[in-house]
Amino acid sequence: MHTTRDQLSVCVIRANHSKFTYKYLNGVNKMQLDRCPSPATVATHLSSLVKSSHASHVCSYTTCKIENLAIEIHTKEGKYAICCKYLKPPPWITNETLVKRMYNIYLCKNTGKIHYCHSNCDGGRITNEDNCQVCVISGGQYESETVRSWHISSRCVPTVIQDKRDPHMFSRGEDGRVKNSGIHNIRITQCVMVCKEILNKLLFSRRRMQSELHKYNELRKESEKVVNKYRRFCDRNNKPKAYITSLTLYLHQMKKKPMFTHLVMKSKGEQERLIKEFTKELIAYWKMFCRKTVTQNSTFSFKIFVPACLYIMRNGLFMSGVYIIKKSRYLESALPEANGLHLYDINKPTLTNGQKHITKAIRESVEAKKITPQELKQYCDDEYNKITI
Repeated sequence: MHTTRDQLSVCVIRANHSKFTYKYLNGVNKMQLDRCPSPATVATHLSSLVKSSHASHVCSYTTCKIENLAIEIHTKEGKYAICCKYLKPPPWITNETLVKRMYNIYLCKNTGKIHYCHSNCDGGRITNEDNCQVCVISGGQYESETVRSWHISSRCVPTVIQDKRDPHMFSRGEDGRVKNSGIHNIRITQCVMVCKEILNKLLFSRRRMQSELHKYNELRKESEKVVNKYRRFCDRNNKPKAYITSLTLYLHQMKKKPMFTHLVMKSKGEQERLIKEFTKELIAYWKMFCRKTVTQNSTFSFKIFVPACLYIMRNGLFMSGVYIIKKSRYLESALPEANGLHLYDINKPTLTNGQKHITKAIRESVEAKKITPQELKQYCDDEYNKITI
């Protein structure tokens, strides 16, 4: 594509006491392009028309008067035209002919130089107050430096918000020192939320109650079948039907699978008390697991740890005369059967591997004589007492 100066009607920049003024050329903007121009093409055409005589000048938004040119591209009958503030528009342009807008072309009013700003533009880079690299001409941010601060900083292009706040921001006193609370920081607060969600889902959720009721109805149907089978046997052999025998058969069939309805039907206050107690224990065991044991699986997350540890707590983890993980008689009876964990969005193989990973890490730490079971138990008790929910 070749365009001549006669085909263009653009701004003329004239020197007047080292400053520049702008006016339209006579006539109409007759720039006709066969394809939609890119920002680089627009900047090149504008630069060729302006022909700034200050080639050696280095523009900067701190010393020069920089204007962001709002460029519009219009099309009609397969031809494209460039329009901006200093271009006299063709008579045929309307809102319907608009194709796209460009906001990354800048004009230095001191020198008339055109700058097309992008990630690899020729404008220099400086570091602003947010430790981000910005273009010295447009001020646009394209890169950021790695910073170590507790302030929220951002990266531009693409925009990504990085949370660099102090993880102990909620547990610092007026003097800035971290309080010995063990709970009021961002990470532990997230752990509390995860614990409450999983405990409520496994013990007191509507899904759990429906599962127990479904199990009860299935057992009741099986028990009635056994009793009816006994009655038919008595009818065929002309034997009297014993009520005690029927009752024994019915109860025996009902007890084949444990029913936990009476355990999960707790008052709201009792549910909150149990969830609070188990949450504190789980967080204490998690801290012990992360800080005092030999763990090699970096992908072992807290969401995997919680259900695995809960099922360990059914029987506890006993070693050298002490329970490192306490046994909970309530969890022993109230937790759902492992075969039905898919109903609560928990993968059984993942749960089993999590249990093995926890017990292996504790066992290897004790066998390597890095810490004793008594010290692990004492550490868990101390962390439990620190946590306040």
